[in-house]
Amino acid sequence: MVLTAGCNFISPQTTTEKYDASDGFSTNVGSLQVRNAMVFTDNGDAASLSVTVLNDSDTARTLKVQYDSFGSPKTVSIPVAANGETRRGTTGGDQQALLNGIGKQPGSLLKVYLQYGDAQGKSFKVPVLDGSLDEYKTLLPSPVPTQTSVPTDSSSAEPTGTRTTPAG
Repeated sequence: MVLTAGCNFISPQTTTEKYDASDGFSTNVGSLQVRNAMVFTDNGDAASLSVTVLNDSDTARTLKVQYDSFGSPKTVSIPVAANGETRRGTTGGDQQALLNGIGKQPGSLLKVYLQYGDAQGKSFKVPVLDGSLDEYKTLLPSPVPTQTSVPTDSSSAEPTGTRTTPAG
């Protein structure tokens, strides 16, 4: 019994190893912790970045997420309060970080570069997923509201203007 118990002293314990418990990817950039980052698309063009960003510093930060769009670099900014947390596209109804022109189909990886201020940035690949699983259906990119003119009666004394009409 002593001989078999001795194996535990030299074998690594897998329960102490850190890993991503979901489909996303996690990393740290300076004082920002990027958790469970993944991209959702239904057409390989318009996409929504699903991510949680934690800031454990006493200073507000803005995470810059750079990606390639039709051969040109594009950047999406995600502000994070001091000692705070920001979620983008993690549940239905969340504010989304929309990426356009990613040119990646579900099942592939999208290369992104993360950076803020003067901190050393990091490049990594984020999984591209679709809404085929029930828990992911609400994470696909939502259409951006468009500005449309409101029809008015010319004899009305009411001011004319524009209003935001949700697409769909």
